[in-house]
Amino acid sequence: MISAASTIRYSSFGLASVFAFLFVRRLARKAYAKPLATRAAGTVAALTFTYAGYLTSFPVQQITILETSVWLPLVLLLLDRALEHGSWKDAMFAGGALACAILAGHPQTTLYLVYATLAYGGGVIWSGGIRLRGSAAAPSLQQRLGMLLGSLVVAGALSAVQLLPSLAFIAASTRAGLGYAEVAHGFSLPELTHLLYPGYFGGSPQYVGILPMVLAAAGLVVARPRRQVGLWAGVAVVALLLAMGGNTFLYSAAHLLAPGFSLVRNQERIVYLFSFAASVLAGLGTAGLASPLPRNARQPYQILRRWLRGAFLALLGLTAVWYYGSLAHQDAASNPFTAVLRHHVLVLILLLGALGVLALRQRRRRMVHLALVLIALNLFSVNGRYNLSLPPAGGSYYPSTGLVDFLRVQKEALPGPFRISSAGTLPGGASAASVYALEDITANTPLRFHTFERLEQEVDSWRRWQLLNVRYVLDSRDLDGPGLERVYEAGEVRIYRMGDPLPRIWFAQQMLPVASEDAALAAIQSPAFDPKLQAVVQVESSALEVSEGGGVAHVVEHAPGWLTIEAETLHGGLLVISQVWDAGWQAELNGERVPLLRTDFLLQGLSLPAGAHRVELAYQPSPLRWGSILSLGALVVWLVTIILVSRESFLAKHRF
Repeated sequence: MISAASTIRYSSFGLASVFAFLFVRRLARKAYAKPLATRAAGTVAALTFTYAGYLTSFPVQQITILETSVWLPLVLLLLDRALEHGSWKDAMFAGGALACAILAGHPQTTLYLVYATLAYGGGVIWSGGIRLRGSAAAPSLQQRLGMLLGSLVVAGALSAVQLLPSLAFIAASTRAGLGYAEVAHGFSLPELTHLLYPGYFGGSPQYVGILPMVLAAAGLVVARPRRQVGLWAGVAVVALLLAMGGNTFLYSAAHLLAPGFSLVRNQERIVYLFSFAASVLAGLGTAGLASPLPRNARQPYQILRRWLRGAFLALLGLTAVWYYGSLAHQDAASNPFTAVLRHHVLVLILLLGALGVLALRQRRRRMVHLALVLIALNLFSVNGRYNLSLPPAGGSYYPSTGLVDFLRVQKEALPGPFRISSAGTLPGGASAASVYALEDITANTPLRFHTFERLEQEVDSWRRWQLLNVRYVLDSRDLDGPGLERVYEAGEVRIYRMGDPLPRIWFAQQMLPVASEDAALAAIQSPAFDPKLQAVVQVESSALEVSEGGGVAHVVEHAPGWLTIEAETLHGGLLVISQVWDAGWQAELNGERVPLLRTDFLLQGLSLPAGAHRVELAYQPSPLRWGSILSLGALVVWLVTIILVSRESFLAKHRF
């Protein structure tokens, strides 16, 4: 049975292949008239881009990266059509394709895709553009600039429902405060060897295959159009240098000058653009070899063949030396030559195949077929082994174990909602609680509120568990002692029950006003602070009036982004709600909108007058609301404009 995730992966790889084929075939058609050359260019590029080391490595496990990455060739294809023909319809379609990439939900890959779009569009505009054979005169410079910027505006407007909340969240998250040392990580210099020798301990995103690299090198010396070759060579070099992060000077400049680079980590992910650029060059190189060589390309081509033969012979001799060296080692487990041979023999075989491809240049159809077979064998053999694992015992990654069943029983038995602190010990990992319908303060995510990060780093565990409504603590350590009672044990994992927990909502008897985050953090850490009786309220004005008194309250309904409470207080009081404070939360008291107070550094508070009340809280952040309105309006305008432009074009072609 094929899972939904597998279906998404298969369809994404299919889209990547189709889009890359169409884009590179179009580029080849600008210089080559023979269908064999143009089809071969597109097929080689599609095969290389889709099954090279990048898309088959971590994007397979992080589907948002994969879903975002596949749209780049389609965006460039539509943009190229727009800039060549002066077609606003194609420019709007390009914006729509870019919006699909943004809506896929991986900001870092989207950042790289936008920069690639700007680089390509700017390069085409600066060079004056290259037209297909027989096409009409190119549009003016002003028109082209308008189409490039217009496509970006369309993409931003259509994806505002995703873009605006993401930007707002990033600004409030830990990413906003990352320093240079935290974001400058990238490939080390030795890892560049993966361009030739793919790693055997995980994927090698740098690896695009041996023959594609040879074809890309051929593209540098024989392929046309030359401006496109130069553009993609530049993209490949810049992306590879940036992928090394702080190990090269270029990233430092990008960190200071290029918007967005200071907010994303794992700079090696920009090797995505290197992989795509190398695929484009390999496709154009194939088209050049499948066509008659121009006079000025014949000598560079012969030099390339001689260098390739020399590399093959040198590697053959080196392999022989290493082979005899390996025979001198009797202990195979500690034999360094075994790993060396495994790498070099693969490269040796593929270099021999590349020489065979070049030798068949005069028999172009056979050359193309051999090249495709070798690329498929190379990439599928190397990259097909990654991300493979045996299914877990029982066939489920999230089994219903005794530990999980115990927590579920407690969830049904105890009054009111509660959270757990799993420390990543649940079956399935740190984020598995969402699958088991349990509320956990632990999660595997690189993005979270900076306030939550400070609470976790600066406040002791006990006080943090109290404030966050934790009822059960899971750990592999021995935590038995005052306040924690061991109630279940399975293997190395123990479940402890909090002896003095706080509910999801409670009335504070006393308010402690403070004026800043730091003051609130210091107050809740004070030994004198009792979270059951006191509440630290962060206010800008000490004139805030809040009744101090008790009452009763219980949760009527709760779901992600929604909470309904019924409360009754004799003299009024401050209701503390164990929910992360954010400006997007809206509160209604008996149907009337009321302000929420930032309480106990991270939580929410609500001042209630005397009487019985119904409180409803809903997460309705303004960036999401305005983004939805903007996206909906942009979609209507986009559809109407496409229809009108298509109608006008149809009438112009069929006018009698």
